[in-house]
Amino acid sequence: MSEAVAAQDIRRVELDRPYYLDLPDPRVCRGWERLKVHPEIARNTLRVALPVVFGMVTQSAVNILATVMVGRLPAELANPGQAAIGFSLPIMWLVGGSLSAIWVGTQAIAARRNGAGEHELAGQALTNSFILGLITSTVLSGLAIWSASWLLPLLHRDPASAALGVDYVQIRLAGVVAMVTTFSLKSFFDGIGRTHYFMTAAIIMNVLNVVLNALLIFGNPTLGIPRLGVSGAAWASVVSAYIGLFILASLALRPSLVRRYRYLRLSNLTPRILREIAVLSFPNAIATIVVMVGFSGFYWVVGQVNDQVAPPGNPYVAAASQAVVTLNMVGFMTALAFGSATASLVGQSLGARRVYLGERYGWEAAKLWAYVLGAFGLLVFAIPDACVAAINPDPQVIEAARDPVRLMAALQAVIAVAMVFAQTLYGVGDASFVMVVELVLHLGVMAPGAYLFGVVLELGLVGVYLGPAIYACALAAATLLRFKRGAWKQVKI
Repeated sequence: MSEAVAAQDIRRVELDRPYYLDLPDPRVCRGWERLKVHPEIARNTLRVALPVVFGMVTQSAVNILATVMVGRLPAELANPGQAAIGFSLPIMWLVGGSLSAIWVGTQAIAARRNGAGEHELAGQALTNSFILGLITSTVLSGLAIWSASWLLPLLHRDPASAALGVDYVQIRLAGVVAMVTTFSLKSFFDGIGRTHYFMTAAIIMNVLNVVLNALLIFGNPTLGIPRLGVSGAAWASVVSAYIGLFILASLALRPSLVRRYRYLRLSNLTPRILREIAVLSFPNAIATIVVMVGFSGFYWVVGQVNDQVAPPGNPYVAAASQAVVTLNMVGFMTALAFGSATASLVGQSLGARRVYLGERYGWEAAKLWAYVLGAFGLLVFAIPDACVAAINPDPQVIEAARDPVRLMAALQAVIAVAMVFAQTLYGVGDASFVMVVELVLHLGVMAPGAYLFGVVLELGLVGVYLGPAIYACALAAATLLRFKRGAWKQVKI
């Protein structure tokens, strides 16, 4: 072993620097070579990102399975139930998702400080983030539960769907505290490169979620469990969310982590760090609110199209839209997870003053996941009816969903690019730009475009999904150009 290599190993041990920061700067790519994936960077990215992706895939799979199970209820409950889940989820994410934006500040600070070898400063991010998330989620979820009973009926005029939606979302909102504090822990672990922690928690909580869904949605006379239908799916999600929080909290109590990061000290609570987390996370919180308001407007448009053609009590167009959303959840959530992990790689590279390496991690991740989701999109495009039938076997639902499914399947690679770059920009502190772009596109493009093409031009459900299609293309272009121009390299944390 040479003296240079030995010195490098000693320095790495001193800083406990992750392996993915010891990669030499790769050479600059030219021309068509830019489309190739760098083997070592791709391997490092997958090692960090796949646990996050797998955790998100299991979560998405359970959400899909819950929707599928509801679709197997008696006819008078199946379509209204799936429609209710669809238009009530934006309300739940409006509260839980906006508060969970603390992941941005937590991960950005933890990644930078860990990359620089400042472990106790990284641990302070978790202490402040967790307390902030616990307090805000307790207060705001209570207010949201109170207001859901009059808000949801405004979004959907079908009385059966509205009633089911109120029950569903009020129960789900009871799990917001678990959701937000779990995001706090997850973002810290992702920031320090221990992405497999969330994967472990996700596997356990989602296996439990599947069992609870089967028991509570359909009931079990032998065990004395009544059939709860749509409400059963909500209770299954809430119980499993708190189990997942317990698992992550248990992992955080590992002595080696407590000694290194010292996040159990109350003296870590400081106004400066709380403010820094809030400032870094605020743009993402606003963007999440805007996104969910935009999605609520989008579901309102779906309801308008549904009311034009579907009979009362059988909202098959809204159920078809939920099938489209459910299929796209696979690509969207995995791209979001891949982008979150990429943000950790880029942020730690910046903390270690390896700016070019961080930039290459961003580009390689976007290419890699665009290829993966592109292949997934081709599969769905080829067999749309089979994919929809797996979620809802109603022939009317399959017919209504076919063209929108193909439209969104063709854009999976674009969605990958949009989500990876958006999450990376969030995670390195360039959140204000993404917030503005999301605000403009959701309020100015997605819901208005859906209304224009779906209702005004009477193109039906496929017209409704032209709005999200244009939104995805514009978001991919905006975030790619922003990342390329490199303003994020100058963000100080």
